[in-house]
Amino acid sequence: MYVSPIANDILAGHLINYGAVSFMTDAPMRLKSGLVTPIYVDNRSLTGHPDAWRDIIETTCSRIAQLGLKFDIIAGVEGAGVSHAAALAYRLGKPSIFVRQRAKTYGDHSRVEGTSVKGKRVLIIEDHISTGLSLLSAVEGLKVEGAIVEDCLAITSFGIDETTKLFEKENVTCHELLDFTLVLEKAVEVGKIDDAKKMLLIDWLANPWTWAARNGLTPTGNEN
Repeated sequence: MYVSPIANDILAGHLINYGAVSFMTDAPMRLKSGLVTPIYVDNRSLTGHPDAWRDIIETTCSRIAQLGLKFDIIAGVEGAGVSHAAALAYRLGKPSIFVRQRAKTYGDHSRVEGTSVKGKRVLIIEDHISTGLSLLSAVEGLKVEGAIVEDCLAITSFGIDETTKLFEKENVTCHELLDFTLVLEKAVEVGKIDDAKKMLLIDWLANPWTWAARNGLTPTGNEN
């Protein structure tokens, strides 16, 4: 099923209006990966707004159908992606699992909770992809336990070239529900940012690793 531009506009509005996206062009923050960013995304906030979350889950179903993704199990990575993955699995009648950031230090020392993934095709659902390093670690953990992982679907992604290349090496394709430029356009429309800041943010999306230095900016905070 094709996801219409109207649906995209509604989704972008949810992210902006419910505070899932913050803009910090004057005081960027440093992520755990070391990347300095003027954009912070936390789509977990959408679960507190049933109308928005319902739209996210239903549009994700449509996007999966549009892409023709094949899978046996839906996985969420420990943290932001788990709630979205569980809701989607329930909606589609698929088994749901979650992947820990690190293996347990007790019991069976597994990273995967829910059911066996051996020989199963697993679709990972992610909240947002920035550098994708935690997601790559989850892919590795799933493959160690015998899973077949070929696709990941995130609500949003920065679409960083280096990240795309890392996933290509693992033969994993990352898809996003919403192109991030649409989020920026919606932010301008509702007055969260102006056109000048939009262009600054588009420049960051194109060249994120050098952006802060090129603009003489020093991060004032770190990701928790």
